[in-house]
Amino acid sequence: MDSLLLARQKIADLIAQDQVRDALRYMNGLTSYRFSAVYRFGKDQLSSRVFYDRERPDMLSTETIPVEASYCIYVRNHRGPFLLADSLRDDRVVDHAKRAEVRSYCGVPLVDDRGWMHGSLCHFDYEPHPLRETDFMLLQEIAPLLVPQAAGRIVASA
Repeated sequence: MDSLLLARQKIADLIAQDQVRDALRYMNGLTSYRFSAVYRFGKDQLSSRVFYDRERPDMLSTETIPVEASYCIYVRNHRGPFLLADSLRDDRVVDHAKRAEVRSYCGVPLVDDRGWMHGSLCHFDYEPHPLRETDFMLLQEIAPLLVPQAAGRIVASA
């Protein structure tokens, strides 16, 4: 638990210094997932606000996609976390378009103090990953700090 508190503090310090992408990179390094991101929900679109790919750290964002093409749709539709260890073994995503491509996902909503959901904070990968409570807990701890990114009030620094 101490390591979780230390990680939260390190990430919070980076965010407070407007080093949001560095915070995401640090958080990603604590997981086994390849990707970590802050996404913003549009009406029908999902756009990356802050993105980190451990295999391509120079890649700063992803293309805007239909929200239905991402597992973030489950976060949006249920207004809560969505955890997926292996898409090929989970009936909840049997009809999802990215089921064979994106095999694992761990995401939480980014909700402001008025209850408005602006987007999601998530980890995902092309490979299945066992669900680790620490990954999920850290996302939940950090999510409130990243609402401004999803809300569009701040653009991430490189």
